[in-house]
Amino acid sequence: MMITLSALLLTGCAFEENLPEMDFDGTVRIPVAASQFSYQFGETDDDVIDVDDNRGFGPVYLGAFPGVQEGLYNYTHPEIGPILNTSQDGNTYPYGGTSIGRFDWGCYQSLVCKVVSGRFATYDDVLEYFADSLNDPVLDGEGNVVEGGVEFQEHCFDVLYYAADYEVTFIGETDFSLDGDHYVANVTLPHTTYAEGMAIWGWMDMPSASGNFSTCDEGTGEFHSYYAEEHYKGASVNDLLNFPGKYIDTGDWVVQDAAIISSPDDSFDLELGYLYVDE
Repeated sequence: MMITLSALLLTGCAFEENLPEMDFDGTVRIPVAASQFSYQFGETDDDVIDVDDNRGFGPVYLGAFPGVQEGLYNYTHPEIGPILNTSQDGNTYPYGGTSIGRFDWGCYQSLVCKVVSGRFATYDDVLEYFADSLNDPVLDGEGNVVEGGVEFQEHCFDVLYYAADYEVTFIGETDFSLDGDHYVANVTLPHTTYAEGMAIWGWMDMPSASGNFSTCDEGTGEFHSYYAEEHYKGASVNDLLNFPGKYIDTGDWVVQDAAIISSPDDSFDLELGYLYVDE
């Protein structure tokens, strides 16, 4: 009896689920023009600055969908399922997805929902971007300007309980490199259900004129409590790929020509070449 049971257990370890999940590798190209946007650093109409800095790129959201279609919006959009609520489009039912960059609390409340991973190489890089490109310096919990990378690093180590820079995920190696007229990044869609003819599509969330991102909610996420500092760290909304039309707004860059996957061995090349402007 013991021998039979052992044999069954060994057989179970070799069970093959045959799940149709694959990793799909590809590249994403974003026009250089996408790094140009306007930012309002003050309260008046005159407090507007023209920015030309790819560190302002928001997250790029990519998904695999049954297909795409024209006519739902001014841009190509994934096919949708039945409309069950007249105030909202139907679900796109994605097979899988990922992002290039993600929102990451930047150790200060003034950076909640404003810092994206894969955009900044160093702490000074973050400070320079906000102070010089946006004319909106990073402030500490008492409203004072964070003066340098050492101060920034020490605060991050204190509030995150980290001891090394590699643990701080919003600084380090950047995602995009300049290649001619485009910024290019390599990406993998992991553990994606494969269906022949499926479409890979996506968009990049760019900051509004006030510096906000439509796909990040400042009032949610983990709660930060450190002495007098108490606030939420912010988090991405949870239905991005199911209802992308809810979140794409003026200034975002969208894929117009989705990549059609015909084989599990296919790779993809996507250009976010359409600038959406809400008219």
